[in-house]
Amino acid sequence: MSNETWYSLGIKEQLSNIHGEVVRLIRARNNYRSGKSSSDHTETYLNKIHDLIEMTCNDPKNVRRKPELLDEESEIKRWVAEEVDDGYILHYWEQYTNAIS
Repeated sequence: MSNETWYSLGIKEQLSNIHGEVVRLIRARNNYRSGKSSSDHTETYLNKIHDLIEMTCNDPKNVRRKPELLDEESEIKRWVAEEVDDGYILHYWEQYTNAIS
């Protein structure tokens, strides 16, 4: 998705898209670990989430939200490092998405 297209979305839509990728990330890792998938797509989703967060941070209308958004990415990294579980990261992102929108 181009920056122009992404910037045309409101913050609620941007966060909803990122949240959707977080859900896909969790599903992909769980499917790989359980043997339902022979391929690990975790890195693909992490890269996509990073790119979307970066575009959201760079969106002129979101400048004041950059620290919050970077914190959200840190929470995803905590999940990857298995410092928090699936339920935590899903709840965290749901709360964040709801609060900011």
